Amino acid sequence: MASAQKEPVAADDRFIEKLRAGDKHAFRALVDRYQNPVYNLAFKILWNREDAEDVLQETFLKIIKNISGFRGESSLTTWVYKIATNNALMKLRERTSKQGKRSELQEIEARDIAQTHLTPETTDPFDDLLKTESTEILQHAIEQLPEHYRGAFVLKDVEQMTTDEVAYILGIGHEALYSRLKRARMFLREAILAAYREKKEHAHAVS
Repeated sequence: MASAQKEPVAADDRFIEKLRAGDKHAFRALVDRYQNPVYNLAFKILWNREDAEDVLQETFLKIIKNISGFRGESSLTTWVYKIATNNALMKLRERTSKQGKRSELQEIEARDIAQTHLTPETTDPFDDLLKTESTEILQHAIEQLPEHYRGAFVLKDVEQMTTDEVAYILGIGHEALYSRLKRARMFLREAILAAYREKKEHAHAVS
């Protein structure tokens, strides 16, 4: 998904009015349109199929419950992703709390991050590493990210949504988003390099 799709405003308005009126056909169309994107987004944040399915159901229930309060501050698609992301991050927070996990990244302060001139729209060599890295190593690295950093990384770097969309979905400003992305990328870079070193050491030990 290069960016959250933008439906024509008039079509959005008509569709939303049907949902507000309790139109069953409109609800089925809503499910058909968003069930796969919502599930995939939730899975990329949670890396657990059952949790992603729970988020999928919770998202549609909240959409129907809150559709009357939708004010058109974003496209319908971005609003749906906001609800899905919030549900996924809440699920992640609950799961992390039960497991008692605490990531090293939570100890990192802004002063520990080297200042650069990158912006959230700018790529660096790490982007190429992310594109070529194995799913297993990248998944393990992402699973170690705290929920607020994980959400920013998945939406911006994995889903490739725009800065405006991600900031709206997470309810933060551009500077805060930039800070979270820098921290997430720094942590993932170190986690992936550590995994590489471990693989090389293992290969050397068995050779």
